[in-house]
Amino acid sequence: MKYKDLIHFEPITSVVKLVGSEKKSVAENLVKTFVFSQKIKEDLMEIVIKNLAPSTNKEKKGIQIVGSYGTGKSHLMALISAIAENKEYLKLLPDEELKDPFLKIAGKYKVLRFEIGTDRPLKDIVFAQIERYLEKEGVDYKFDQKSTFSWKELILQMMAEFEDKFPDKHLLIVIDEMLEYLKGRNPAELNYDLMLLRQLGEACDTSRFKIMFGVQELLYRSPEFQHQAEMLNKVEDRYDDLIITKEDVSFVVKQRLLKKDEHQKTSIRDHLLKFAHLFEGINGNLNEYVELFPVHPTYISYFERIKHGKSQREILKVLSSNFEDLMEQNVPTDNPGLITYDMYWPDLAENPSMLTVPDIRTVRDKIEIIYDKINVHFTGARENRKHLATSITNALAIKILCDDLDKKNGATVHSLKEDICLTLSGVDDPEFLLANIESTASQVVSATAGQYVDRDQISSEFYIRVEGGINISQVIKDYADEVIKRNPDQADQYYFDFLQYILALQQHTYRTGFKIWEDSLEWKDKKAFRLGYIFFGNPNERSTTEPIQQYYIFFCPIFNPIQRNDHPDEVYYDMAEIGEEFKEIICLYGAAKAKEVTASTNQKKLFQDQIENYLKDAITLFDKVYTSKTQVIYKGESKIIKSFPLPGEGTTKDAIFRDVAARVLNKYFNEKFPEYPSFPDLLRPMTKDNFDGMIKNAMVKIVKPGQPNRDGEAILSGLGLWNGQRIDTQHSKYADAIRKKLKERGEGKVLNRDEIIYPHYAQHNLWYSVDSKIDHQLQFLVLSAMVFAGDIELSWSNSRTLSASSIENLQMVVEEDMFTYQTIKEPRGIPAKHLKTLFECLVLPDLTTELEKQDTIVRIVTTAQEMVKRVVETKAKVTEGLKCKSINLLKEKDEEDYKTRLQCLAELLDKIQTYNTYGKLKSFSFTSEELKETFKAYSLCDTIEQLHALAEKFEKLVNYLSQALSYMIESEQPLFNDMSKTIGQLSVKLTSGNSTEIKQYETLLNSLKDRYAKYYHEYYLKCRLSNHDAIAKERILASEKKKICDIIKDAEFLTATDYQNWLNIITSLKEADPSLTLQKVKEEPYQDFNPREFYGKPNYKIQELEEQLDGILDKWILAMRSIFKDPSVKSNIELLKANERKLVEEFRDEKLELTIDNAAQLRNLISTLSKSIDKVEIGLDDLKKQLNRPVTPAEAIDILTKYIDNLCVGKERNKVRIIIK
Repeated sequence: MKYKDLIHFEPITSVVKLVGSEKKSVAENLVKTFVFSQKIKEDLMEIVIKNLAPSTNKEKKGIQIVGSYGTGKSHLMALISAIAENKEYLKLLPDEELKDPFLKIAGKYKVLRFEIGTDRPLKDIVFAQIERYLEKEGVDYKFDQKSTFSWKELILQMMAEFEDKFPDKHLLIVIDEMLEYLKGRNPAELNYDLMLLRQLGEACDTSRFKIMFGVQELLYRSPEFQHQAEMLNKVEDRYDDLIITKEDVSFVVKQRLLKKDEHQKTSIRDHLLKFAHLFEGINGNLNEYVELFPVHPTYISYFERIKHGKSQREILKVLSSNFEDLMEQNVPTDNPGLITYDMYWPDLAENPSMLTVPDIRTVRDKIEIIYDKINVHFTGARENRKHLATSITNALAIKILCDDLDKKNGATVHSLKEDICLTLSGVDDPEFLLANIESTASQVVSATAGQYVDRDQISSEFYIRVEGGINISQVIKDYADEVIKRNPDQADQYYFDFLQYILALQQHTYRTGFKIWEDSLEWKDKKAFRLGYIFFGNPNERSTTEPIQQYYIFFCPIFNPIQRNDHPDEVYYDMAEIGEEFKEIICLYGAAKAKEVTASTNQKKLFQDQIENYLKDAITLFDKVYTSKTQVIYKGESKIIKSFPLPGEGTTKDAIFRDVAARVLNKYFNEKFPEYPSFPDLLRPMTKDNFDGMIKNAMVKIVKPGQPNRDGEAILSGLGLWNGQRIDTQHSKYADAIRKKLKERGEGKVLNRDEIIYPHYAQHNLWYSVDSKIDHQLQFLVLSAMVFAGDIELSWSNSRTLSASSIENLQMVVEEDMFTYQTIKEPRGIPAKHLKTLFECLVLPDLTTELEKQDTIVRIVTTAQEMVKRVVETKAKVTEGLKCKSINLLKEKDEEDYKTRLQCLAELLDKIQTYNTYGKLKSFSFTSEELKETFKAYSLCDTIEQLHALAEKFEKLVNYLSQALSYMIESEQPLFNDMSKTIGQLSVKLTSGNSTEIKQYETLLNSLKDRYAKYYHEYYLKCRLSNHDAIAKERILASEKKKICDIIKDAEFLTATDYQNWLNIITSLKEADPSLTLQKVKEEPYQDFNPREFYGKPNYKIQELEEQLDGILDKWILAMRSIFKDPSVKSNIELLKANERKLVEEFRDEKLELTIDNAAQLRNLISTLSKSIDKVEIGLDDLKKQLNRPVTPAEAIDILTKYIDNLCVGKERNKVRIIIK
């Protein structure tokens, strides 16, 4: 049986080319032949259709198709673009499930396809391709190469022209082999290429433009782009990734390369079953092996896991080639005949393009040595294991390439057995096969003396040892001499990397791709700060860096010539004289970093160690010399940095350079911004980081001037708005400037925002005041203080205003509000008439002439607080309902009226409290009529409180009597009827409106309460024991008589009913609580005693109970003696032991009393002696049933005789004894 008999092999020999796939015959074939795994189908719907479908409202991104060479990446892009361009291809789609989703994009696109085969900038390539395509489509459009618009904006302009020509179409650009192109770009060019990719992705979300490109691995994970991490993150945000996985490849292998019919599957299954006992994988997952035959399921997994050379390896073509070689071969009968992953190593090692990969070349060199060792070692008796040793070696070569070489990735004996599926002649037991493979692998270790193959003692994995004797230091030195030192630009870049590290500057620069950072410096004379930039290099990029700021610090190159502008806002740090030794270390540091990127994974750690060492050396030398070698250049004049007063020991270098720059620029700041305020009262200077917090503190101080707030006071004081005790705008030059403008404008006129502040750079929210050039936040504080003082009102475009009466809203102001207000104006004058009415309503003296006094404000606010508290409490009582035992004391109409009026009054009082400054009172907004009408509701507080007190009083009284009534029986007259009748009159009395009648009713209720308390207390004492009786009770329960009764109560022929009743009675008797007084009952009608439970029950005295116990015991003693005298028992006494017989006879003959000591023995002897007696018990209820009608004595005797005869049927009458229960 040949392999070709078991599979329908359809070879894949050609590579799908994206360019040219638009041809009808090609496109039709590509659509018809694509094999869709379930994951690919899901990804197409979730990623491709979602981003290309025109009608959805979701965010749209570019599409990145990721897959190794030969996994169908280009095929997939060709299929998507073909259907997007031509709806007719949709019917050829082999998967019915995908036709509806693809219908959303079918025929809706014009498609531009191209591959990149030039080293020109990506922008030039893309724009040229678009122009050429548009020209072909009849659109005359050229990109403006000198335009200052962003590339995204240029794309959108192009799309406008496109849509004029094709109003019903979208444009899809499809690019193949993008990663190979990008890897060939130098870092400076690459930054612009990635910037274009990002902007193309952004354009997808706002237009009909779409882009899709293919790469072998995710851009963001490619080590070649490590220096572009920031830009790559931005690119990643603008693209969705469709990744072709090993599961997708397996599906293609099953469904296309190795398609099988059921007959073939049966033959393969029969073949593999012969080896199922040897291999767990075949035994446990037979169907998977059958589907992929002759490929071992792990082959694809290991192929994908190999980390290196992914761009040169095409799995489907490799497998296709292997199958062609197998087709005419016979399927072996002595092993499964599978293509296993170890078989890929010869293909890999013999491929010249793969040997350019350092890790593969390193492993190949070691494998050649191992082959030589195997040839020498496996001779003679070992010859038959040579093939197995070679397969193991090849497998280990593939395994170590699945991770970094220094990870020593290997394989266990068990995985080797299962994954390479080799059998050995004469070995038909899985354990024996495992032992042979282990022995052979161990022989390979021995053959190489453990130098090239070894076994890990912890994991038991065999692995290839690839350690080499490379001279890392010499490699770095050679690279530094031959490359770094010959390229000053590159050397300066590594110097700037060093500077960035020691100055602790963040990785994200202000401008992507340029070493420029936003910065701020202390303005020493003002305790404020200024905004600026730090540049690494010459000032070439200053003119293109926006916004223009207040200073620029340049750290000059040390390998290139220095260029300077020497503007008064620039400070240069020149370290060119730092010394050749330092420059040499920087070159070595740069060389080590460069070589680490291209090093094989097992050597990376060696280069990383050198990088760390060179960095330490550079820092040590820099720390030693920089203060004496750094020139500080300002306006053309140079000074050594150590000539400045430097901060103390322990200060960071970053802080030292900033401090020197701040000293140099201090005078320039003073001259450039002469009107800027000074803040001497601040404990610490304002900085960019604490600025917002200090502004917020100043706002809080304006809203709450009486609350301690050191920073707030210092900021306001610097602006002339705080006089040490309160907000005062009269001595602030910044407030005076506003007042002057308002006065010039005229009464009733407004000032617009643009007359107060102007935008320096609106994109960054940088606004400054027109007059004094202070920050817009400080200018807003000036305006806020003027609002507080009642000088002005602020207005925004959304009808929102800020006035003295609403100054609390200042705390809700956000950054944007500080520069988006529209106008300011002066408020109205003081409304004296209405304020007089306010004082009258608040029951305060007329203080309209003392409004500026803080005490007046306090009295208004405090009185309003007290009144609103009472009003709210009153309204709550009305809302809860004024009821007494469910009887409404208010009519429904009155209740709603009261609530409405009280609510209005509460809201008014709340608003009055907000007028807590003189400035706010100047804009008091309520009229006298409003105040008088609303305050009428205040009298309701007295009315409701009186009603509430009345309800509580009667509710408590009636509840007491109702509860008390439940503890009485109706026969307790006349109290019971008096209470019931009086409670029933509650509704009539309370709703009568007659205060005299209500008062009389209250008196009657209290009288009944007193009568009940007296009744309850007397009955309680009657049903409880006195202290004397309680002591007697305890004595009786502890007496010897009681103990004897407890012993003999269960004796045969004794009836215990009377005793049990007696015991229940005496134990139920409780002692009276001396603390239960008449007053206590008046407070609570129930005191752990319910009189109803004692009605009709006998009231025993303790002496009577003691006499009853005596009687019960005497009766039982008499019965016991009678039992011992019974003839049936008497004959048995002779059989007792002498001491027992004596005890019975003496007790029976009344010579011996019953005691605790002999009671138990006598009880037991009764039981023993009466065993021959038939006991017949008759209850009193049974007798009553027999005599249930009037009878004569003779009839009674006859009835009872017959009844007893029936009970004694079957018994010996002389042994029967009747006992009454």
